[in-house]
Amino acid sequence: MLELDGRTLTFEQFRECCLKPNLPAIIRHAAVDSTTNSVGGSGPSPYFSPLGDMQSHLSPIGVVNLFGGDHVVPATESPATVASDSLKDGISEGHMKCSKLRLFEVIERWRGSPTLVYVKDWHMQSDLEAVSSCVGAPDLRGVSSVVASDAEEGNAAVCSGRRAVVHGGNLYCVPCYLGPDWMDEFCRFSQHGDSKYRYFGEEESDYRFAYIGPPRSWTPLHFDVFGTYSWSLNVCGEKLWFFPTPEGNQTLLRGGLHGVALAPDIRTTAGAELWTVTQYPGDLVFVPSCYLHQVHNVKGSCFTLPQTRETANVAATSCEGIESVSTPNESVVDLVISINHNWCNEWCVERMVDAFCRDANRLWMLLGDEVRLTLFGDDVGAWHDHVENLLMGGTNWNFGCIRSFLVYRLQVLRSSGPTTAEGDNVRRLVESCLGKVNETEMRVAHCVRG
Repeated sequence: MLELDGRTLTFEQFRECCLKPNLPAIIRHAAVDSTTNSVGGSGPSPYFSPLGDMQSHLSPIGVVNLFGGDHVVPATESPATVASDSLKDGISEGHMKCSKLRLFEVIERWRGSPTLVYVKDWHMQSDLEAVSSCVGAPDLRGVSSVVASDAEEGNAAVCSGRRAVVHGGNLYCVPCYLGPDWMDEFCRFSQHGDSKYRYFGEEESDYRFAYIGPPRSWTPLHFDVFGTYSWSLNVCGEKLWFFPTPEGNQTLLRGGLHGVALAPDIRTTAGAELWTVTQYPGDLVFVPSCYLHQVHNVKGSCFTLPQTRETANVAATSCEGIESVSTPNESVVDLVISINHNWCNEWCVERMVDAFCRDANRLWMLLGDEVRLTLFGDDVGAWHDHVENLLMGGTNWNFGCIRSFLVYRLQVLRSSGPTTAEGDNVRRLVESCLGKVNETEMRVAHCVRG
C-alpha cells in the first residue's frame, strides 16, 4: 500500500497519488511528539498538537477531567474471549453490542470486566469545542489557527483563500495537503439553522470522531458514511488495517450489495487480494471514497484509570475499617486512541451521489407501486414524505439532505470570486450531480417514470 511522508507532502502530490485514483495510503509523521521531526525537520507540526498533549487530553483521566464521569459516549461491547480470536478467525459482528455508556461505566469495564469496551464514533471534537467555549473551561494547549501564509511553502498556494478551522478545542487543523473539506463546511453552516436546508443525520450534523479502546477491540469491514473520504490519526498505540486491492474492493462491493450484505471479517472472504498496514502513533491513514476497510487495535499505551464513584466507595469502606476490602488491582489499562475526520470534495462528490441514488433506488425496489398505492393511494405528497423518512431512518440522509448539500456548494462556488476554468468545471460537476439527484427523486419519490 502507498506510503507518504507528512513532513514533505503537498496537496498536488496527494491529489495525484490518492484523490484522483481513489487509493488508500498511510501518511507517516503526520503528527509528532516533540518539536523535532516535523515539516522541514524542525519545529512542531503546523496541523496537530504534539502527540503527548493529545494523549493527555484523551486519556481516561483527561476525558473525565474535561467532561465529567457522567458524560455519555457511544461504545461497543464484545466478550473478551470472542475478541481474542479476532486476529485469528473470522468472528461475527453480531457478538458486538452497541450502547451508550457514561465515562465512569466505561472506566469500570476497562478496570476488570469480562467484556471489551470500545468507545467508537464519539463526537469528541464537537464535545471539546462545547467545553472550550464554557467560562472557566480548562486551557487546551494545542495548535493555533493555521493560515495559508504559515503553511509550508509547498502548500501555501493550496491553502490560499481557505480559512483554516481549528477542531476539537485546538487539537488540530485539517492538513492542507488533504485538500478542501466540503463536508465540515456544510455541517458548520448547518449550525446556523437556515430553514431552507436539510442537514445530514437526524441529530448531530457532525462527522468527526474519536476512537478509544483496548487491544483486541476492532471495527468490522465497512466503508465510510455517505461514501465520503476519511482520515484517521493514531494518537497512541498501534492499529492493523486491512484493505482490499482496488479490484478486490469492487468485487466485494458487488458481492456484498454495496454494504447491505458484507461479511464482517475481510479475511473470511474469497476472491479479493488484501493489503495490510500497521499504523503507529503520529501516522495518518487515508481511506478513499466507498473503499472497504477493517481495523484492529493490536497494541496499546498504558494509562492510569481515574477513581470512579464505585472505587471511591470501596476505598472509603476499607479506610473506615468496616470491611477489609482493598481497592481493585486493575488500576491501569492499555488503550489505542485515534481521531477520525470524514470529508469530501470535488474528487469524491460523484461517488457520494451515486451511493445515495443507489440507496434510494434500492428502497424503491423494495417498496414499489403496489405498496405505495396500498398505503397512500394517489397522495404523492404523503408518499414523498414517507420515502424521505425511510431514507433518513435507514441511511441517515435523504433527498432533502443531499440536495441541500449540493445547492449550498453551488452557492459557495458562484460567490467565490472571479471564475476560472477549473472553477467552472467543478461547478458543472456539482450541477450534474444535482441533476442526477433530481432525476432519481422524480422517479422514486414522485412516481414519475422516464
